[in-house]
Amino acid sequence: MPAMFNAENREMTSFVTELQSLLRLITRYHQVLGVVVVATVLMVLVQSQAIPWIAKSEHQSVVFYGLIPLAVLALIYRLPVSQWQLGLGDVAFWLPASALYVVVALPLVVIGSQGVAMDAYYQQGVFKWGDYLTYALVYLLGWEYFFRGFLLAGLREHLKEAAILVQAIPFTLLHLGKPNVETLSCIFSGLVWGYICYRGRSFWPAFIMHAVVNIATVWVVNH
Repeated sequence: MPAMFNAENREMTSFVTELQSLLRLITRYHQVLGVVVVATVLMVLVQSQAIPWIAKSEHQSVVFYGLIPLAVLALIYRLPVSQWQLGLGDVAFWLPASALYVVVALPLVVIGSQGVAMDAYYQQGVFKWGDYLTYALVYLLGWEYFFRGFLLAGLREHLKEAAILVQAIPFTLLHLGKPNVETLSCIFSGLVWGYICYRGRSFWPAFIMHAVVNIATVWVVNH
């Protein structure tokens, strides 16, 4: 009996020690955990279409990927405005970097948009550029702030450059269901856009690059 009691006591002590280690980890990285939880909940809400009171997807993007994350940074984590990734940041870095990306990416976009899968996904019967541009730019405003604004700003302090890797994962996964060539390309573009925005301290370069790539893709498919 004493031996059994001692074994059980050691197991309980080990369990308590591990639990304490877990709690210390959570305490240390509470902001990271909070940002991840908020991001996950918001993505689930948008992807499950569980917000019928906001009918248009571009408006959902602005609210759930833009305004709510911004409120979390400002009101819950109380980050200063300079850390919100909303300003122009280091334009001297990100402007030439973004231009270089666009120069390299556009020929690949033209080639990659030739496939049957891209035609099936992006081709529209009656295409109205005005309506599409309005939709795309508004949608991407919220979308890009979520990944290259909220996630980078919220994770930067504790994860440093690793925040670039973290934001690229959900960004790529949310493209599942689109043509495979586009989903796979998101691994590269997610990392590059994340790096440029992290270094440039602004989400605007990713918004510009994504808009250029998206509009170019739709133009190629529909012409």
